[in-house]
Amino acid sequence: MGSRIRLVVSDLDGTLLSAEHRLTKRVLEAVGRFREQGGLFTLATGRPHLTARHIVEELQLDIPYIACNGSVLADRTGIVEARTLPLAHLAGLVEEADRRGADVLMFREEEVRIFRRTQEIEEYERKESVVCRVERLKCGQWLSYDVHKVILMGPMEVILPVWNVFKPVLGGHYTALQSESNYLEIVSRHCTKGAAMSQLAHKLGIPRHEIMAIGNQMNDLDMLQCAGIGVAVGNSHHELQEAADYVCEGSHGDGVIEALLQFAFPGPGQAWPALLRAGQP
Repeated sequence: MGSRIRLVVSDLDGTLLSAEHRLTKRVLEAVGRFREQGGLFTLATGRPHLTARHIVEELQLDIPYIACNGSVLADRTGIVEARTLPLAHLAGLVEEADRRGADVLMFREEEVRIFRRTQEIEEYERKESVVCRVERLKCGQWLSYDVHKVILMGPMEVILPVWNVFKPVLGGHYTALQSESNYLEIVSRHCTKGAAMSQLAHKLGIPRHEIMAIGNQMNDLDMLQCAGIGVAVGNSHHELQEAADYVCEGSHGDGVIEALLQFAFPGPGQAWPALLRAGQP
């Protein structure tokens, strides 16, 4: 392959997927062409393997991908490596978030647990094509669970003050990452997309300067910083755009195509990039 970029790592929701949370034909073609020329392509997503695997199959990824914001490394056959956190350590945070009306989602290997069904939970289920299982908060069984991550879902003006109360106690062991306008994700302090991407690149024998990372939210920040080229798609959080090496004009998957054309292909003059720019849905 004539390009210096050998590995492209893309976020999923808000980045590779369209606003309707699907892969477009144009994105699939662009990723396929990059791989045909010898490039390696994978994902780094906040989604668990449970809800990402159908997209992994559609992309036909042939190398591992990063799930749960760096807590999980998986491939098409299942979870390869995972770091869990005990819910008992987060009991105070979880209970206070629930008391203030936030939705709490607890991610185990093959299921997502919640404390109650709400309209927001139903929207999450539709988006992720998953059915969450209701857990009784007062029974306390959930305290025995080890999970890959926890999401506090709701208005940030409600959720952030809860995290700030518990941060002095929990901050040494856990990190809070905003992955959507209404998602605050709690993961192990050492689990980030950037750390997982660096680990994967080391296993693949690819140096930092041959990696391009693409994202749209602040949980993608360290991934962009750990790559040779960090790209923010056009619909990205303004702080991520400020930190990126390149900000796309295009949003979502169109931005990913733009970044591939800009940095991952040998040069202009190929017929198919012109088709992609003019593109089909």
